Order: sequence, then C-alpha cells, then structure tokens
Amino acid sequence: MEAFEGVYVVVVTPIDGAGRVDEAGLASNVRWLAQQGVDGVVALGSTGEFASLSDSERAAVIEAAVGASDGQVPVLVGVGAETTERAIKNLKDAERRGASGALVLPPWYYTPSEQELVRHFRVIGEAASTPLMIYNNPFTSKVDVTPAVLCAVADQEAIVAVKESSGNIRRIAEIRLRTDDRLTVFCGWEDMAYESFIMGARGWICVAGNVTPGACVDLYRKARDFDKLDEAWELYKKLLPFLRYLEYKNKTAPAIKFLLDRMGLAGGQTKSPKAPLTRTEEEELLTIARELDLRDSEGTRLG
Repeated sequence: MEAFEGVYVVVVTPIDGAGRVDEAGLASNVRWLAQQGVDGVVALGSTGEFASLSDSERAAVIEAAVGASDGQVPVLVGVGAETTERAIKNLKDAERRGASGALVLPPWYYTPSEQELVRHFRVIGEAASTPLMIYNNPFTSKVDVTPAVLCAVADQEAIVAVKESSGNIRRIAEIRLRTDDRLTVFCGWEDMAYESFIMGARGWICVAGNVTPGACVDLYRKARDFDKLDEAWELYKKLLPFLRYLEYKNKTAPAIKFLLDRMGLAGGQTKSPKAPLTRTEEEELLTIARELDLRDSEGTRLG
C-alpha cells in the first residue's frame, strides 16, 4: 500500500460555546494547513482529544476533515480502541467516510503482552483497506510497542509506518534495522524532530504545525538535505521553546486552541476535564508566540 511521508499535522478538534464540534472551523483549519504546504493531516489524534469524543462527534470530525482536504492532502484518522474489534469498527467507519489511512494505538487500559500486541496489530492490518500507521506513545498509553513487535508485523501489507513517541532516539535506528526499513518512521516527539530526521525518520506527526506549519515543513525539508543541516539547526533552535512547551507542559490542546483563536483560526473550548489556560500560562505562551512571529489574520503579531 501507499506509504506516508513528510509533515502531518495532528489537528485539534474545535469545540464551540455550546460544546459541539465546530465542523466549519475544523474544515477551515484543514484548508489553511493544505495551503501552507503540509504533507497531510491527522484527525482524532491525541491533540484532537479523540478519547473524549462520542461516536457522532468522531464521525463529524472525520467528515469535516476529509471534505475540507478535497484530495489535496491525505487525512489519517485515529482509530485506537481498547479492544481489537472496536478498533476495526473505528477503522471501517473511517475508511467508509473517506480517510486516506489510520493511526492505530495499542490498548491502553489492559496492558497486553508482546504476543497479544502482535495479534492486535496483525488482525487490524488484515481488516484494513487503507494503509496503517502504528502509534507508539508509552508515556500516555503505558504500553511500549517495541522494535520486536514492529518487526513481527512489518510484513503486513497494510502496516506501512510507525509514529515513534518513546522519547528514545536510539529507537529509530533499531526499528530501521529490525524491520529492514519496511516501515516508515515518523517522529512523534516534538523536541526530537531534528535528531529524528538525521537518524532517518521520513516524517513528523507534528503538533506545532497547527500554528507554525510553514516553519515545520521548512525544518523537515532542510534537515533531510544534509547540505542544509546548519540552516535546519538554526530554525530548530528558534522552534525549540515552543516544541518543549507543547511536550512538557501537559497543556497541548488548550495551548494550541488558544493560539488558533488569537490567530483568527478555529480553536474553541477543550473537552472536560481539561481546563483553559490561566492568565499566567497565556502570557507565557504569548511570549513564545512573539519570538516565533506568529500573526493574526490581519497580520498583527500576537501579544
């Protein structure tokens, strides 16, 4: 199946004042990202608050994102679930609504053995009509999808990539060696992007790209060109305070939504129990935004 590559922005799910999915706002965000040159978008990822959405809300998100992409960029959809059967149900629903592929988590409440993980991914892979990306995020899921597990499923035609979010830079080389480069490795850790590209990651599932898509795409392109590594490093240094804020403050969705609203894009509320940013947190984020030269729709610098 077709592989994924490049900068894929994991989009927020805008929520309006009545607590409903803002489909028009999401569609506008996706169209804007496509215009900024991103290689794809991910709907219903962690930043999209997938675990907090009902089935009808999930459906609304998928349809808004796919409709807005209009074939210009691929739309991956998060389909993770606690059971294999439910993940397949989510997958088939996403495929029916036009998703280009799916992002697949391990179960996160029951802790599966490696053998159970292999079976989980293989069965989902056998059911897939679109390409799949495995999502390894042990800090959130408490389940580590090891290189051994990835090696055991890399022969599946549908399983083409892995979003690697363990925070261990050695993992990229190990995955590439164990799978003989049969899986495309995507960086899934915001402040390990530069290092990951040098180690051979051919993609980035990117949160910062919601508000700085051009810089994130530029970083990826430059870091993949060894003649431009110095330029990539200078850009990475500029982005790092923001990347580290997103990775370590545990305020990812509220922070991105706050900035999107200030930029004239669609952010809105977050799902409970997430709290909005405090005034102090807003000021800290706006200081970072000024350093990044983020601007609103009128061209005015934020802050």
